[in-house]
Amino acid sequence: MLTSICWLRLQPVHAQSLTDEKMNHAIGIGAGFTTGLGLSYRYMPAKFGVQVNFAPFTNTDVTMFSTGVTFLYNLIPGKVATLYLYQGNHFYYFREIQYYPDPVINGNSTANTRHLQLDRYFNNGVGFGIEMLFAHRIGFNLMAGYAAYNNFTGINVTGETGLYFKF
Repeated sequence: MLTSICWLRLQPVHAQSLTDEKMNHAIGIGAGFTTGLGLSYRYMPAKFGVQVNFAPFTNTDVTMFSTGVTFLYNLIPGKVATLYLYQGNHFYYFREIQYYPDPVINGNSTANTRHLQLDRYFNNGVGFGIEMLFAHRIGFNLMAGYAAYNNFTGINVTGETGLYFKF
């Protein structure tokens, strides 16, 4: 048993030859204040790339969607970790119909007042990101920078993250 384990450890790993393979595309999940949240697609053919995040949700009373488009620029590419710059653009839309019970009117307490809550805003940010490869095709991304929030009414720090399968 010990001999077979030692023999396997000494055998060349054929998957290592795949590390030179160029993986321009990635799909996964992403979440961030300036990159958006939801399902994510990333295309990085060379130094410049783009990432798109999208998450729709709707039912009878609530409609929500998050859409993000992020531009990427590789600063220091590597086999295990890559440092890059990003510029994120996120549009968020939320609409909810709320019902509040009316006071008792003529003995009828089943009446409700309908209220529409609407929230929509645009966030924009810039910063640095790092992608770390945990497996041959699995990349974990962390991003940090500064952002203009809520239609450019405030500026603060921002954080973004993503988990991708690269192909």
